[in-house]
Amino acid sequence: MPSTTQRDGGPAVLVVLLIAPLINLAINHALDHSWHLQSRPQITVGPGHWLFNLANELVVLIVVLAALWIVQRRRRPGPGARRLLELLGAVTTLQSLLNAALVLIAMSALQLGSVGLLLIGTGLYTVLNSIALFWYWCLDHEHFGSGLVGGSGRGGGIVFPEGDAGGRFFDYLYFTVLSSNTLGPPENHQVLGFRFKLLQLLQSSLMLALVVIVVARAINTLG
Repeated sequence: MPSTTQRDGGPAVLVVLLIAPLINLAINHALDHSWHLQSRPQITVGPGHWLFNLANELVVLIVVLAALWIVQRRRRPGPGARRLLELLGAVTTLQSLLNAALVLIAMSALQLGSVGLLLIGTGLYTVLNSIALFWYWCLDHEHFGSGLVGGSGRGGGIVFPEGDAGGRFFDYLYFTVLSSNTLGPPENHQVLGFRFKLLQLLQSSLMLALVVIVVARAINTLG
């Protein structure tokens, strides 16, 4: 066990990760309100459906896992804390992807205004970026979330133009947002290894699908 137990990015980790379920809850609340205003239109999967309830209940599990990780990281930093954080990230990712699919299905049937579509699209965009940012950061650091610092530090799966000086929070934020906006790595950045290429492929594909669906729904609304 490394001798140093200096914390690494703990508050930023939770902020990034918990943004997703909080936005998901807000989107679900807005859809539920719209659903009631429209006299509960008959749609296959809408607010109140058990899948929506499952997505909302998973938020409770996310909060519990976050609390357990905080306790584990403080009392016994090490690989166990990192594994718990990875589990937290996996559950949050599952909840976000399930919720996004349900929202897009419900959104296709509800008569939402342009402002509502814009807010929901922006919310889903932020959720997907939050999840991608977490996994880029997690996979690129050997002791990420463990409460330990030592060994090789960064794994080098993302090559920053700053070299070894890269790898700070803002570097990952910049990389994630630009990857979403341009559907590929920013200029002078590279991704190395299967896991990082797969992650960026999934991120780019989901962002492209989100843009196409939201724009198509907006055009249909205007028509």
